[in-house]
Amino acid sequence: MHHTTQRTAFPDDGLSRLLQLLVRTGRLLEPREYGGLRVSPSEVFALGELADAGTLSQQELAARLGLEKSTVSRLAAGMERRGWLSRDRDPANRRLYRLRLTGDGLAAAHQVGADLRAVHAGLFAGLTETEREGLALGLAGLARVLAGHVPHGR
Repeated sequence: MHHTTQRTAFPDDGLSRLLQLLVRTGRLLEPREYGGLRVSPSEVFALGELADAGTLSQQELAARLGLEKSTVSRLAAGMERRGWLSRDRDPANRRLYRLRLTGDGLAAAHQVGADLRAVHAGLFAGLTETEREGLALGLAGLARVLAGHVPHGR
């Protein structure tokens, strides 16, 4: 009798299924409303990074977000059109743009941040202390491993 192991097209172990479930149920890949603002996931992270840093070059923002320079260029252009970002040539190196949130951009960052804070507080309140500690430990380990992992094709 010959046994074959059926493999699925994508990883289907328990952790992979849980990660996929989190991404899908959390709607993490699509724009959402945060405090009444419709914002893409990339805009959320860019608002947070720029609100924390003050000013970053496009290259620095790309590195912090783990995105290609061309993707960050389009992201910055879109945020500039929304009135959230100013892009100015770096006087020390005219090839670089310096990115800074405008007043409207800072207001958007605070609005999105307040909404995220409230959502996270509600979600984590549903976990026991042991679950929160286990989640923090597991996510810290996953972040450490991901930081040292180079994805295929990069």
